Amino acid sequence: MRTVTIAFALFALAASHAHALDKQASAHGGDVDGAETGFNVSGAASLGVSLYNPSYAARPDNSGIALLRYALHADVDLIGRRLSIPLDVNLFTDRIASGARSMVPSELDMIVGLTSTWDTGPGAIEFGVRYEVDAPLDQGGYARTPSAAPPKQKYIDARARYLYSLAQLWPKLGKSLIEGDISGWLTLGCFALNPTYFARPDNTGRALFRYGFHTELSVLHDHLSFGVDTTFFTDRTASNVVQPTELDLTPEVIIRFPPVEFHVAYERDMPLDRGGYTQEFVYLLGSWTFDLKRKGTAPLEQRGTIPSP
Repeated sequence: MRTVTIAFALFALAASHAHALDKQASAHGGDVDGAETGFNVSGAASLGVSLYNPSYAARPDNSGIALLRYALHADVDLIGRRLSIPLDVNLFTDRIASGARSMVPSELDMIVGLTSTWDTGPGAIEFGVRYEVDAPLDQGGYARTPSAAPPKQKYIDARARYLYSLAQLWPKLGKSLIEGDISGWLTLGCFALNPTYFARPDNTGRALFRYGFHTELSVLHDHLSFGVDTTFFTDRTASNVVQPTELDLTPEVIIRFPPVEFHVAYERDMPLDRGGYTQEFVYLLGSWTFDLKRKGTAPLEQRGTIPSP
């Protein structure tokens, strides 16, 4: 996203832009355990800033250089985890905009969906559908694609996530890590309706499948974690629709003191089936988590309420 002069270490978060990046949080932060009945609202509010950004864009057309991200994630539980409405709102700003305009949003991404999470032996499975629309706020058009391309990207996708916690399966592991864990999720998704969402960083193709793997090693009562997020996308217009066309790789370090956590991460989004436009940046992020019902510390698996971009 951006080389920046202000490092508000408090509340910084990963920026992403509107090509085929994963800005959706796993429902309930990937929590393996949770209430099966009742109404609740939980989530996180965040503000992000990049420390180094040579190429990460500020709009869906790959124009500008992203500077800040204002984000809100919420899970509205209607019947506990059995039926929930996840909501993600992301606003991005452009570092190269003049003066105070660099603080004014240049892009709005909104995601709303419906999820259901069920215990499955040592883990849990989350099923869900979501609708996303990404739109420029200060200008339209696609800088790296034909001028006839629409100024917004949108899709409806369906996905399944398997959520795991090795400490639940092997309690001795948690003790050996000083009340830590190795946890995360596996994702398989399909862009069921996709008129405009791209399959590569250069805004070409149309995404069809999403393969994802997220894992975190936490130690010291979950105060320190090391995470890796890997996401692949395929192109429905390619001759091989199951072969990945893009890889987004994000290693990160997480410091957590509930209800606040901080992330320092590097992300690289690159095409796999040919050369071309690659995006990379280093970011600092923070988030404040909230839960209307839970007053104590959230489970280890819930530290991922805000996703890597």
